[in-house]
Amino acid sequence: MPAAMNYRHIYHAGNFADIAKHIGLLYCLDALKRKDSPFFAMDTHAGRGFYDMQAAEVHKSGEAERGIQLLIEKGLGIAVLAEYFGAIRGRRGKRLARYPGSPALIADALRPGDRGLFVELMPAEARAAERELESVGRVRTEIGDGYAALKAYLPPDERRGLVLIDPPYESIDELKAMVHAFSEAYLRWPTGTYLMWYPIRSATQRNMVHHRFEGLRIPKILYADIAIHPDDAGVGLAGSGLMIVNPPFGADEYLQKAYTAIHGVIAAPGAGYVDVARLTPERMAK
Repeated sequence: MPAAMNYRHIYHAGNFADIAKHIGLLYCLDALKRKDSPFFAMDTHAGRGFYDMQAAEVHKSGEAERGIQLLIEKGLGIAVLAEYFGAIRGRRGKRLARYPGSPALIADALRPGDRGLFVELMPAEARAAERELESVGRVRTEIGDGYAALKAYLPPDERRGLVLIDPPYESIDELKAMVHAFSEAYLRWPTGTYLMWYPIRSATQRNMVHHRFEGLRIPKILYADIAIHPDDAGVGLAGSGLMIVNPPFGADEYLQKAYTAIHGVIAAPGAGYVDVARLTPERMAK
């Protein structure tokens, strides 16, 4: 098992990247519920269930203040974001007391018969998720390596569902590890929906991410990027992106509208961009 990470998501919970990631996740979960048959949802780097918006770490970074708190204050009436605000319990005139992490959003979306698996390397975070999560579906939290879990649990018995891969990117080799783990998982379960989050720190790095995934020659890959600063602004996290493999119908149009709405509230005028497009076609030429 890999060594324990130093990364603590509490500093970044509720920032613009969290918002964008969770909007994509919720859309894919809602799409799975268009059919009555049960589905499986797996989060390979789950973190805890909820994040306290009054925690000292949240105040120290200020990212939630410039992210979800600002979005609630100025964007609560935006129709395309209504389901997201409902999922996080955003209310007009109310500051958000706690922000749900991805396992909390997944657990809340499950129906009786659906199943969720949350894998987290840090024991304290995993135990917090186990304590806090409630669901009408079946959920289990496991302490361990998310990439190893992909090998152990795919394909699922349900034969339909999604996998969220959202590593902390502490290692310079994280992208390589994620792409490799995903490509192996895809061979075992090519019909699943995969969502893979990545930071955008520069134009060169963003292009490299796109190139790595395009080079896999896997069909039906959608990328959804949002930046609130220019790629090369040197601010650390200029933007964030999602690679979605086997995206549900309508994801392109929805994410374009939702990300544009977020960008209009959070980004400074004229800064950053929204870019949602197909990276690979429906079928790859042989």
